[in-house]
Amino acid sequence: MAPQQLDLFGNPVPDVSGKGKVIFANNQIQVKIKAKQATPTHAPEVAPTEANNNEAPLEKPNVIHKRGRKSHKTLLTPAEAIQLPDDATLQQKLYHPIGDVAKWFNVTTSLIRYWENEFDILKPRKTRKGDRLFRYEDIKNIVLIYYLLRDKKLSIEGARQYLKANKNKAAEQFELVQLLEKMRQFLLEIKTNLNS
Repeated sequence: MAPQQLDLFGNPVPDVSGKGKVIFANNQIQVKIKAKQATPTHAPEVAPTEANNNEAPLEKPNVIHKRGRKSHKTLLTPAEAIQLPDDATLQQKLYHPIGDVAKWFNVTTSLIRYWENEFDILKPRKTRKGDRLFRYEDIKNIVLIYYLLRDKKLSIEGARQYLKANKNKAAEQFELVQLLEKMRQFLLEIKTNLNS
């Protein structure tokens, strides 16, 4: 014989199976806890079969996050992803605002301000209001910094030392990489034109 369950006051608790667990009972009141039914948190994906081949397979929704950190895949884009205008367009204006420069490099304005504090070669002009205006030379220096940090994967300190030791060599290497990328794009275009 199983031991009988007692409530807080020592009264025997009647066993009601299937409807929940009784946690308190006396002559007038009976308190039960209903058993939770396990509900799936998400519907399982169903592979298309003959019966449901007309239905589209379930797709995961694309969630666009506007806040927080960017993913490493987004941050570590190659230098060819820079949307920098050509030199003639850059030299038409004497100064470029920091917002435009940030869009060209696909980075935030705060990152460019941080680079300004870390690297001595960046000296943008500041207005009375404190807005930063970048000259053509400053933009070329940002291109070089971007190349060292994102493509060569140097740390801030490593990029700073590299620029001190051989700035001219770094600029030449970057120009060579850019030239090779342009040639690669040109050859790929020729290949697609020949195939079609």
